[in-house]
Amino acid sequence: MIRYLLAVLSAALLASAPLPVQAARLSPMVVDVEPFGRESIARVELTNPGAGEFPVEVQMFRGVISEDGQLELFPADDDFLVFPAQIVVPANSQQAFRVQYVGDPELAKSEVYYMQVRQVPVEVSPGQSQVQVVVNFNVLVNVIPDGSAPDPVVDEVAPVMNGEQPGIQVRLANRGTRYFTAGTLPWQVLGRAEDGTAVSMQLTPEQMAKLIGVGVVAPERFRSFFIPTERPMAEEGLTVTLGG
Repeated sequence: MIRYLLAVLSAALLASAPLPVQAARLSPMVVDVEPFGRESIARVELTNPGAGEFPVEVQMFRGVISEDGQLELFPADDDFLVFPAQIVVPANSQQAFRVQYVGDPELAKSEVYYMQVRQVPVEVSPGQSQVQVVVNFNVLVNVIPDGSAPDPVVDEVAPVMNGEQPGIQVRLANRGTRYFTAGTLPWQVLGRAEDGTAVSMQLTPEQMAKLIGVGVVAPERFRSFFIPTERPMAEEGLTVTLGG
């Protein structure tokens, strides 16, 4: 009997976390392309430093990220040309994948896609018992029309308790035409704690990435994030500012 363990690496939604096996690596994990022309093509490289072959297959998906960060994927192979779509990567070698957007060239706003590189389980002899760790990589592919720009807006801020952890819930809106990543921006939190003491939090992009991950906010979409604080916060006068 064969048992499979699945580890999924999602660049757009999660902070970095240890995987059961990290033999293979994919780089880069986030790429931006344009709807047409020379810049509609990206190159992604898979490195297999292991001693065995690494068979993979590639499929493209359009991604919809909910307000609470859940990712829903829809098949989108018709919008891309990928070469190679299937290959066995030899041990101690690299394989480059060419990804070209061939969908609607007249996009009004950027679109979020994912290039899913799936390891194919290796067949074993009947009756043989074996544990296989099957790794999937999700590369965030943003298709960005020329002239598009993000417009991050702090829509709502409220003090909350996450179990015993005090903090604030921040709802962000993107009123622009290009995605932005909330986890790569500096944040400033100003206000007062419930005990009346002043609170001023200057959070760097590195700190934000640890708290919320990449934090992709697509055009005309919302995302909500929890930010922990040392003490319970008062609602009056509480503000959050993104950017420098």
